[in-house]
Amino acid sequence: MFGLRKHLRAAGGDFVDWASTAPIAQDPAVRAYFSKRVNWFFFVVALIMYSIAWPTLPVTHAVPVFLLPLVAAFAALPIALAWSAPLVGWAISVVSAQVIGLIVPTHSGWELTIQVTHFIELLVLTFMVMLRCQLRWIPVVWLTTSLVVAYAVHPAWIVGISVLAVVVTLLRGLMASRRQLAVRTKQTEEAEAESAVLQERARIARDLHDVVAHRMSMVVVMSQTARYRIDDVSPAAAAEFDAIADAARTSLDEVRQLLGVLRIEGAETVAAPNPGLAQVESLVDETRRAGSEVTLNREVDDEMVGESAALVIYRIVQESLANATRHAPGSRTLVSVTPGEHGTVEVAVVNSAPTAAPLGIGGNGVGIPGMLERAQAVGGSLLAAPTVEGGFAVRARIPATPPRDGILPDAARSVTTPKVPSPASDQ
Repeated sequence: MFGLRKHLRAAGGDFVDWASTAPIAQDPAVRAYFSKRVNWFFFVVALIMYSIAWPTLPVTHAVPVFLLPLVAAFAALPIALAWSAPLVGWAISVVSAQVIGLIVPTHSGWELTIQVTHFIELLVLTFMVMLRCQLRWIPVVWLTTSLVVAYAVHPAWIVGISVLAVVVTLLRGLMASRRQLAVRTKQTEEAEAESAVLQERARIARDLHDVVAHRMSMVVVMSQTARYRIDDVSPAAAAEFDAIADAARTSLDEVRQLLGVLRIEGAETVAAPNPGLAQVESLVDETRRAGSEVTLNREVDDEMVGESAALVIYRIVQESLANATRHAPGSRTLVSVTPGEHGTVEVAVVNSAPTAAPLGIGGNGVGIPGMLERAQAVGGSLLAAPTVEGGFAVRARIPATPPRDGILPDAARSVTTPKVPSPASDQ
């Protein structure tokens, strides 16, 4: 027994080696066919059906012995093409079924003009053609198969073929809609990811402008006013301070050029809440050390304001002080953070008219729009305009707790308003 198994394994190995090296096995079409498991499945099914059709064919049909392999082949082997070439297999099956029904006589008592295996093969191939070929072929396949089956089997099968055609058409429509939905979902995800990247770029640009512009402006102001604030500054030290101011201006211009690449106009994002109301006092102190006269009036506790609102207030005060330092040297600035109506915080940064020429630090015009975007992002409003005395005022109304819809009732969306009073009238 053991020796028989050994001989069978050896014979099987030799057959596999021969089959793999045969010329037909090297054909690209043959190699492509057998490279897929589903084709192997239909190939095995075709062999099984052929092994049934050949011996049963003499029972149902009067066929000469030498024609048995050929007729049985038409009744079974085309199903091997059900996946790789369903239209070709269906055409062979339907034509051979009609030809066999017309020219091959049957034995008495057999009601069909074809074998059962041939009928099963035709149904399977019809289903595969309707499922995988172009939609325009479905009416042709349905009509041809219905006529052949009505002649070879029974006219009642026309109803079954019609139901099959309708079901397959609906199934293909459902599959197509799911594919389109998957494509649109992927496109939406890509668009959302791109939008998130653009919003993050805008947030980074806005934060860089708020932080870097403020710090560099302080460097310029402190460098240019050092000779007036410090006694006995030598000419060499004064020249060094001027060089520092020039370098700071150049760096600030380069940073603004980079921000022009990063910034996307119209993007609205809520930055991560880092600094808040507690850091407003240190911001004012830094501005005072630069030689500016700043008065702070803060009547709002940190616990009364949410983190995102506190960050927006801090950024508005930071940008307003930086603008006042750059464009209104020698002015008096009043910073006011007080409770407002309907759970809001009133923020005002108002500077008087300058007593010296501007420092000449160019801007890129994103400061006030950036403040407006931040205010709108938490449902607030912001107004910025010159005062009647020649100064400038920035007033914002920020919800202590931003509303869910991001809209504050009666929120003003404009950055240009009629001239407002100066700090003197406020005080």
